[in-house]
Amino acid sequence: MPQPAVRRILLVAPNMSRHMGGEALKALQIHLELRAMGYEVRQVTHDRVRTELTRDYPDLRVDYGADSPMQMRMNALGLGQALAFWNAWQLHRVAERVAAEWKPDIVHFTAPISPVLPRFRFPGQPMVIGPINGNVTHPPAFRDRETREKAMGARLLWPAQTIIGGLFRGKRDALLLVSGGERTERALRYAGCRPDRMIATLDSGIPDALLDRAPLVHDRVNHRFVFLGRLVRYKGCDLALRALAAAAPETRLDVIGDGGERAALEALAASLGVADRVAFLGWVKPGEPLYQQLAQYRALVMPSLAEANGIAFQEAMVLGLPVICVDWAGPQELLSGNEAVMIAPTGEAEVVAGVAAAMDRLATDPAAAGAMAARARDRAIATGFRWRDLLGRWTEVYARAVAEHR
Repeated sequence: MPQPAVRRILLVAPNMSRHMGGEALKALQIHLELRAMGYEVRQVTHDRVRTELTRDYPDLRVDYGADSPMQMRMNALGLGQALAFWNAWQLHRVAERVAAEWKPDIVHFTAPISPVLPRFRFPGQPMVIGPINGNVTHPPAFRDRETREKAMGARLLWPAQTIIGGLFRGKRDALLLVSGGERTERALRYAGCRPDRMIATLDSGIPDALLDRAPLVHDRVNHRFVFLGRLVRYKGCDLALRALAAAAPETRLDVIGDGGERAALEALAASLGVADRVAFLGWVKPGEPLYQQLAQYRALVMPSLAEANGIAFQEAMVLGLPVICVDWAGPQELLSGNEAVMIAPTGEAEVVAGVAAAMDRLATDPAAAGAMAARARDRAIATGFRWRDLLGRWTEVYARAVAEHR
Protein backbone atom coordinates (compact mmCIF):
# COMPACT_ATOMS: atom_id res chain seq x y z
CA MET A 1 0.00 0.00 0.00
CA PRO A 2 1.46 3.42 -0.90
CA GLN A 3 2.39 5.69 1.99
CA PRO A 4 0.04 8.65 2.55
CA ALA A 5 1.31 12.00 1.38
CA VAL A 6 2.53 14.41 4.04
CA ARG A 7 2.56 18.06 3.01
CA ARG A 8 1.71 20.16 6.07
CA ILE A 9 4.00 19.87 9.09
CA LEU A 10 3.46 21.63 12.42
CA LEU A 11 6.72 21.88 14.39
CA VAL A 12 6.88 22.63 18.12
CA ALA A 13 10.01 23.65 20.06
CA PRO A 14 10.51 25.99 23.05
CA ASN A 15 13.33 27.91 21.38
CA MET A 16 14.22 28.48 17.74
CA SER A 17 17.26 30.68 17.33
CA ARG A 18 20.82 31.07 16.07
CA HIS A 19 21.92 32.50 19.42
CA MET A 20 20.59 30.18 22.14
CA GLY A 21 22.68 27.04 21.83
CA GLY A 22 22.53 23.82 19.85
CA GLU A 23 18.94 22.75 20.58
CA ALA A 24 17.49 26.10 19.49
CA LEU A 25 19.70 26.19 16.39
CA LYS A 26 18.65 22.65 15.51
CA ALA A 27 14.96 23.60 15.74
CA LEU A 28 15.54 26.50 13.36
CA GLN A 29 17.52 24.35 10.94
CA ILE A 30 14.79 21.68 10.85
CA HIS A 31 12.20 24.32 9.98
CA LEU A 32 14.31 25.91 7.25
CA GLU A 33 15.37 22.59 5.71
CA LEU A 34 11.82 21.19 5.57
CA ARG A 35 10.67 24.39 3.86
CA ALA A 36 13.53 24.09 1.37
CA MET A 37 12.36 20.53 0.64
CA GLY A 38 8.96 21.91 -0.40
CA TYR A 39 6.83 21.20 2.69
CA GLU A 40 4.35 23.63 4.18
CA VAL A 41 5.76 24.30 7.64
CA ARG A 42 4.33 26.16 10.60
CA GLN A 43 6.11 26.61 13.94
CA VAL A 44 5.05 26.93 17.56
CA THR A 45 7.75 28.40 19.80
CA HIS A 46 8.25 30.83 22.67
CA ASP A 47 7.83 34.57 22.54
CA ARG A 48 11.43 35.12 23.69
CA VAL A 49 12.62 34.47 20.12
CA ARG A 50 10.00 36.63 18.38
CA THR A 51 12.31 39.63 17.86
CA GLU A 52 15.03 37.57 16.22
CA LEU A 53 12.70 35.58 13.99
CA THR A 54 10.65 38.55 12.78
CA ARG A 55 13.88 40.42 12.02
CA ASP A 56 15.87 37.64 10.36
CA TYR A 57 13.14 35.35 8.98
CA PRO A 58 10.05 37.50 8.38
CA ASP A 59 8.56 35.00 5.92
CA LEU A 60 8.36 32.12 8.41
CA ARG A 61 4.94 31.22 9.74
CA VAL A 62 5.34 31.17 13.53
CA ASP A 63 2.92 31.14 16.49
CA TYR A 64 4.23 32.17 19.90
CA GLY A 65 3.54 31.33 23.53
CA ALA A 66 4.46 34.01 26.08
CA ASP A 67 5.38 33.79 29.76
CA SER A 68 2.78 34.86 32.27
CA PRO A 69 3.86 36.97 35.29
CA MET A 70 3.69 33.80 37.41
CA GLN A 71 6.03 31.96 35.04
CA MET A 72 8.51 34.82 35.15
CA ARG A 73 8.33 34.77 38.94
CA MET A 74 8.97 31.01 39.00
CA ASN A 75 12.00 31.52 36.76
CA ALA A 76 13.36 34.15 39.14
CA LEU A 77 12.90 31.73 42.06
CA GLY A 78 14.81 28.96 40.26
CA LEU A 79 11.83 26.58 40.05
CA GLY A 80 13.14 25.01 36.86
CA GLN A 81 11.36 21.65 36.93
CA ALA A 82 7.92 23.07 37.63
CA LEU A 83 8.49 25.79 35.05
CA ALA A 84 9.55 23.24 32.41
CA PHE A 85 6.28 21.38 32.99
CA TRP A 86 4.24 24.60 32.70
CA ASN A 87 6.09 25.72 29.57
CA ALA A 88 5.54 22.31 27.94
CA TRP A 89 1.82 22.50 28.70
CA GLN A 90 1.65 26.07 27.40
CA LEU A 91 3.26 25.25 24.04
CA HIS A 92 1.13 22.14 23.76
CA ARG A 93 -2.03 24.21 24.13
CA VAL A 94 -0.83 26.69 21.49
CA ALA A 95 -0.07 23.75 19.19
CA GLU A 96 -3.56 22.32 19.75
CA ARG A 97 -5.12 25.65 18.82
CA VAL A 98 -2.99 26.00 15.68
CA ALA A 99 -3.64 22.39 14.63
CA ALA A 100 -7.40 22.83 14.99
CA GLU A 101 -7.28 25.85 12.68
CA TRP A 102 -4.53 24.84 10.23
CA LYS A 103 -5.09 21.05 10.09
CA PRO A 104 -1.53 19.78 9.55
CA ASP A 105 -0.81 16.25 8.38
CA ILE A 106 1.62 15.70 11.26
CA VAL A 107 2.64 17.41 14.49
CA HIS A 108 6.35 17.07 15.33
CA PHE A 109 7.67 18.11 18.75
CA THR A 110 11.35 18.56 17.91
CA ALA A 111 12.38 19.75 21.40
CA PRO A 112 12.99 19.57 24.31
CA ILE A 113 15.07 16.45 23.80
CA SER A 114 14.66 15.10 27.35
CA PRO A 115 13.16 11.60 27.70
CA VAL A 116 11.75 12.47 31.15
CA LEU A 117 9.80 15.63 30.37
CA PRO A 118 6.03 14.96 30.50
CA ARG A 119 4.36 14.88 27.10
CA PHE A 120 0.66 15.43 26.63
CA ARG A 121 -1.73 13.55 24.39
CA PHE A 122 -2.77 15.15 21.12
CA PRO A 123 -6.12 13.53 20.29
CA GLY A 124 -7.10 13.42 16.67
CA GLN A 125 -3.62 14.17 15.34
CA PRO A 126 -0.66 11.92 14.37
CA MET A 127 2.37 12.93 16.40
CA VAL A 128 6.14 12.46 16.28
CA ILE A 129 8.47 13.41 19.15
CA GLY A 130 12.23 13.76 18.93
CA PRO A 131 15.05 13.35 18.48
CA ILE A 132 14.94 12.32 22.14
CA ASN A 133 18.33 12.11 23.78
CA GLY A 134 19.17 12.01 27.44
CA ASN A 135 19.57 9.95 30.58
CA VAL A 136 23.24 10.94 30.53
CA THR A 137 25.23 10.62 33.73
CA HIS A 138 28.86 11.50 34.35
CA PRO A 139 31.45 8.71 34.25
CA PRO A 140 31.83 7.07 37.69
CA ALA A 141 35.20 8.73 38.29
CA PHE A 142 33.59 12.16 37.78
CA ARG A 143 30.31 11.73 39.66
CA ASP A 144 31.41 14.36 42.16
CA ARG A 145 30.98 16.92 39.37
CA GLU A 146 27.29 16.19 38.92
CA THR A 147 24.82 18.67 40.31
CA ARG A 148 22.71 17.52 43.22
CA GLU A 149 19.63 17.77 41.00
CA LYS A 150 21.23 15.59 38.32
CA ALA A 151 22.36 12.95 40.78
CA MET A 152 18.92 12.82 42.41
CA GLY A 153 17.27 12.54 39.01
CA ALA A 154 19.42 9.53 38.13
CA ARG A 155 18.48 7.77 41.38
CA LEU A 156 14.77 8.48 40.90
CA LEU A 157 14.65 7.76 37.17
CA TRP A 158 12.68 4.51 37.30
CA PRO A 159 9.97 5.54 39.79
CA ALA A 160 9.66 9.04 38.32
CA GLN A 161 9.34 7.76 34.76
CA THR A 162 6.81 5.13 35.82
CA ILE A 163 4.62 7.78 37.43
CA ILE A 164 5.09 10.42 34.70
CA GLY A 165 4.49 7.89 31.93
CA GLY A 166 1.29 6.71 33.57
CA LEU A 167 -0.09 10.21 34.09
CA PHE A 168 1.04 11.82 30.83
CA ARG A 169 0.68 9.40 27.93
CA GLY A 170 1.73 11.56 24.99
CA LYS A 171 5.00 9.68 24.43
CA ARG A 172 3.11 6.37 24.34
CA ASP A 173 0.83 7.65 21.57
CA ALA A 174 3.59 9.09 19.38
CA LEU A 175 6.33 7.68 17.21
CA LEU A 176 9.62 8.49 18.93
CA LEU A 177 12.82 9.48 17.16
CA VAL A 178 15.58 8.34 19.53
CA SER A 179 19.18 9.48 19.12
CA GLY A 180 20.57 8.63 22.57
CA GLY A 181 20.94 4.90 22.09
CA GLU A 182 20.20 2.35 24.80
CA ARG A 183 20.49 4.81 27.72
CA THR A 184 17.65 6.91 26.29
CA GLU A 185 15.58 3.92 25.21
CA ARG A 186 15.78 2.57 28.78
CA ALA A 187 14.37 5.81 30.19
CA LEU A 188 11.53 5.69 27.67
CA ARG A 189 10.74 2.05 28.48
CA TYR A 190 10.43 3.03 32.15
CA ALA A 191 7.73 5.49 31.02
CA GLY A 192 5.81 2.71 29.28
CA CYS A 193 6.92 3.43 25.71
CA ARG A 194 7.11 0.41 23.43
CA PRO A 195 10.41 -0.40 21.67
CA ASP A 196 8.61 -0.90 18.34
CA ARG A 197 7.63 2.79 18.42
CA MET A 198 11.21 4.00 18.88
CA ILE A 199 13.11 4.80 15.68
CA ALA A 200 16.88 5.23 15.93
CA THR A 201 18.16 8.44 14.35
CA LEU A 202 20.93 11.00 14.38
CA ASP A 203 20.39 13.85 16.79
CA SER A 204 21.13 16.54 14.22
CA GLY A 205 22.01 17.08 10.59
CA ILE A 206 24.71 19.18 8.98
CA PRO A 207 24.07 21.99 6.44
CA ASP A 208 25.03 21.63 2.79
CA ALA A 209 27.43 24.57 3.13
CA LEU A 210 29.67 22.53 5.40
CA LEU A 211 29.35 19.18 3.66
CA ASP A 212 30.13 20.75 0.29
CA ARG A 213 33.32 22.41 1.57
CA ALA A 214 36.61 20.75 0.75
CA PRO A 215 37.93 19.06 3.91
CA LEU A 216 40.81 20.61 5.79
CA VAL A 217 44.35 19.71 4.72
CA HIS A 218 46.79 18.83 7.50
CA ASP A 219 50.20 19.15 5.85
CA ARG A 220 52.30 21.00 8.42
CA VAL A 221 53.00 21.27 12.12
CA ASN A 222 50.17 23.12 13.86
CA HIS A 223 50.04 23.75 17.62
CA ARG A 224 46.65 25.53 17.59
CA PHE A 225 43.63 23.77 19.12
CA VAL A 226 40.04 24.79 19.79
CA PHE A 227 37.34 24.16 22.39
CA LEU A 228 33.79 24.80 21.10
CA GLY A 229 30.73 24.89 23.32
CA ARG A 230 28.90 26.47 26.21
CA LEU A 231 31.10 27.23 29.17
CA VAL A 232 29.33 25.05 31.70
CA ARG A 233 30.97 22.57 34.03
CA TYR A 234 29.99 19.30 32.37
CA LYS A 235 31.59 20.39 29.08
CA GLY A 236 35.04 19.97 30.67
CA CYS A 237 36.73 23.12 29.43
CA ASP A 238 38.69 23.16 32.70
CA LEU A 239 40.15 19.78 31.73
CA ALA A 240 41.23 21.22 28.38
CA LEU A 241 42.97 24.10 30.17
CA ARG A 242 44.78 21.73 32.53
CA ALA A 243 45.86 19.66 29.52
CA LEU A 244 47.14 22.81 27.84
CA ALA A 245 49.32 23.47 30.89
CA ALA A 246 50.75 19.95 30.58
CA ALA A 247 51.29 20.13 26.81
CA ALA A 248 54.26 21.52 24.88
CA PRO A 249 54.81 25.24 25.53
CA GLU A 250 54.09 26.08 21.88
CA THR A 251 50.53 24.78 22.23
CA ARG A 252 47.69 27.31 22.01
CA LEU A 253 43.98 26.90 22.78
CA ASP A 254 41.13 29.10 21.55
CA VAL A 255 37.85 28.82 23.46
CA ILE A 256 34.77 29.50 21.33
CA GLY A 257 31.60 29.89 23.37
CA ASP A 258 30.36 31.58 26.49
CA GLY A 259 28.54 30.72 29.67
CA GLY A 260 28.43 30.93 33.43
CA GLU A 261 31.85 29.33 33.93
CA ARG A 262 33.79 31.83 31.83
CA ALA A 263 35.13 33.96 34.70
CA ALA A 264 36.20 30.86 36.64
CA LEU A 265 37.90 29.43 33.56
CA GLU A 266 39.78 32.67 32.91
CA ALA A 267 40.94 32.62 36.53
CA LEU A 268 41.99 28.97 36.16
CA ALA A 269 44.04 29.78 33.06
CA ALA A 270 45.83 32.53 34.98
CA SER A 271 46.51 30.25 37.96
CA LEU A 272 47.90 27.57 35.66
CA GLY A 273 50.22 30.07 34.00
CA VAL A 274 48.67 29.63 30.53
CA ALA A 275 46.63 32.83 30.25
CA ASP A 276 48.93 34.02 27.45
CA ARG A 277 48.30 30.76 25.55
CA VAL A 278 44.49 30.87 25.78
CA ALA A 279 42.08 33.14 23.89
CA PHE A 280 38.44 33.31 25.01
CA LEU A 281 36.71 34.32 21.77
CA GLY A 282 33.08 34.21 22.89
CA TRP A 283 30.48 33.05 20.41
CA VAL A 284 31.29 32.96 16.70
CA LYS A 285 28.39 33.28 14.28
CA PRO A 286 27.25 29.86 13.00
CA GLY A 287 27.82 29.03 9.37
CA GLU A 288 30.67 30.29 7.24
CA PRO A 289 32.26 32.56 9.90
CA LEU A 290 32.51 29.57 12.25
CA TYR A 291 33.81 27.23 9.53
CA GLN A 292 36.54 29.70 8.59
CA GLN A 293 37.53 30.01 12.23
CA LEU A 294 37.67 26.23 12.74
CA ALA A 295 39.84 25.80 9.64
CA GLN A 296 42.79 27.30 11.54
CA TYR A 297 43.19 24.51 14.09
CA ARG A 298 44.82 21.11 14.32
CA ALA A 299 42.02 19.52 16.38
CA LEU A 300 38.86 20.05 18.40
CA VAL A 301 39.51 19.46 22.11
CA MET A 302 36.21 18.62 23.82
CA PRO A 303 36.59 16.51 26.99
CA SER A 304 32.87 16.78 27.77
CA LEU A 305 31.73 14.45 30.55
CA ALA A 306 27.97 14.27 29.93
CA GLU A 307 27.41 15.12 26.27
CA ALA A 308 24.10 13.81 24.94
CA ASN A 309 25.21 14.20 21.32
CA GLY A 310 27.36 17.17 20.35
CA ILE A 311 26.79 19.07 17.12
CA ALA A 312 30.36 20.36 17.50
CA PHE A 313 31.63 16.79 17.04
CA GLN A 314 29.54 16.34 13.90
CA GLU A 315 30.77 19.63 12.45
CA ALA A 316 34.38 18.71 13.15
CA MET A 317 33.96 15.29 11.52
CA VAL A 318 32.59 16.81 8.33
CA LEU A 319 35.08 19.69 8.28
CA GLY A 320 38.05 17.33 8.56
CA LEU A 321 39.07 18.55 12.01
CA PRO A 322 40.37 15.75 14.27
CA VAL A 323 38.56 15.26 17.57
CA ILE A 324 40.03 14.75 21.04
CA CYS A 325 37.27 13.70 23.44
CA VAL A 326 36.26 11.51 26.35
CA ASP A 327 35.05 8.00 25.51
CA TRP A 328 31.60 8.45 27.03
CA ALA A 329 27.97 9.13 26.07
CA GLY A 330 27.37 11.24 22.93
CA PRO A 331 30.81 10.90 21.30
CA GLN A 332 30.46 7.10 21.53
CA GLU A 333 27.34 7.33 19.36
CA LEU A 334 29.24 9.25 16.65
CA LEU A 335 32.86 8.10 16.71
CA SER A 336 35.17 5.19 17.38
CA GLY A 337 38.77 5.12 18.56
CA ASN A 338 39.84 4.74 14.94
CA GLU A 339 38.24 8.08 14.01
CA ALA A 340 39.12 10.23 17.03
CA VAL A 341 41.34 10.30 20.10
CA MET A 342 38.90 8.92 22.68
CA ILE A 343 40.25 8.97 26.23
CA ALA A 344 38.92 6.62 28.89
CA PRO A 345 37.30 8.69 31.69
CA THR A 346 39.04 6.85 34.52
CA GLY A 347 39.97 10.00 36.45
CA GLU A 348 40.87 13.67 36.09
CA ALA A 349 44.64 13.12 36.01
CA GLU A 350 44.28 10.42 33.36
CA VAL A 351 42.02 12.54 31.14
CA VAL A 352 44.28 15.60 31.45
CA ALA A 353 47.37 13.53 30.62
CA GLY A 354 45.62 11.85 27.70
CA VAL A 355 44.43 15.13 26.19
CA ALA A 356 47.88 16.71 26.58
CA ALA A 357 49.57 13.73 24.93
CA ALA A 358 47.08 13.78 22.05
CA MET A 359 47.64 17.50 21.49
CA ASP A 360 51.42 17.03 21.39
CA ARG A 361 51.20 14.09 19.00
CA LEU A 362 48.68 15.57 16.56
CA ALA A 363 50.41 18.97 16.52
CA THR A 364 53.63 17.48 15.20
CA ASP A 365 52.23 14.61 13.09
CA PRO A 366 50.13 16.09 10.28
CA ALA A 367 49.91 12.72 8.49
CA ALA A 368 48.29 11.08 11.51
CA ALA A 369 45.95 14.04 11.97
CA GLY A 370 44.92 13.96 8.32
CA ALA A 371 44.32 10.21 8.30
CA MET A 372 42.19 10.36 11.43
CA ALA A 373 40.17 13.27 10.09
CA ALA A 374 39.59 11.47 6.78
CA ARG A 375 38.24 8.37 8.54
CA ALA A 376 35.87 10.49 10.63
CA ARG A 377 34.63 12.38 7.57
CA ASP A 378 34.07 9.10 5.70
CA ARG A 379 31.93 7.90 8.60
CA ALA A 380 29.92 11.12 8.57
CA ILE A 381 29.23 10.79 4.85
CA ALA A 382 28.32 7.11 5.12
CA THR A 383 26.00 7.79 8.08
CA GLY A 384 24.14 10.49 6.17
CA PHE A 385 24.87 13.66 8.14
CA ARG A 386 23.37 15.97 5.48
CA TRP A 387 20.17 17.59 6.75
CA ARG A 388 18.07 16.67 3.74
CA ASP A 389 19.17 13.03 4.00
CA LEU A 390 18.28 12.93 7.69
CA LEU A 391 14.95 14.68 7.17
CA GLY A 392 14.19 12.36 4.28
CA ARG A 393 14.35 9.51 6.78
CA TRP A 394 12.17 11.45 9.21
CA THR A 395 9.48 12.08 6.59
CA GLU A 396 9.19 8.30 6.20
CA VAL A 397 8.39 8.24 9.92
CA TYR A 398 5.80 10.98 9.34
CA ALA A 399 4.13 8.84 6.70
CA ARG A 400 4.05 5.85 9.05
CA ALA A 401 2.47 7.98 11.81
CA VAL A 402 -0.20 9.27 9.42
CA ALA A 403 -0.94 5.75 8.14
CA GLU A 404 -1.29 4.36 11.65
CA HIS A 405 -3.52 7.26 12.66
CA ARG A 406 -5.85 6.63 9.75
